[in-house]
Amino acid sequence: MQPLNYNKDTMFYDDMEVVTIPKKEKWTGAQIYQFIDDIQRQYELTSQLTLPMEASTHYRDLLSRLIKAYGH
Repeated sequence: MQPLNYNKDTMFYDDMEVVTIPKKEKWTGAQIYQFIDDIQRQYELTSQLTLPMEASTHYRDLLSRLIKAYGH
């Protein structure tokens, strides 16, 4: 996976690329759950640390997309 989006001082992977990984690689439900759980933990960590708001917002939006794609 290569960084595609750049925000001034930080790099983020393209959200759509990350969201489609489980489908492309045909992950099991347990693997998808672990992936979503990891993103949630990253979101919680970035929201508690003194980081730019963009970092927390990025993980929140990514978590939302993952839940919409796989959590329903």
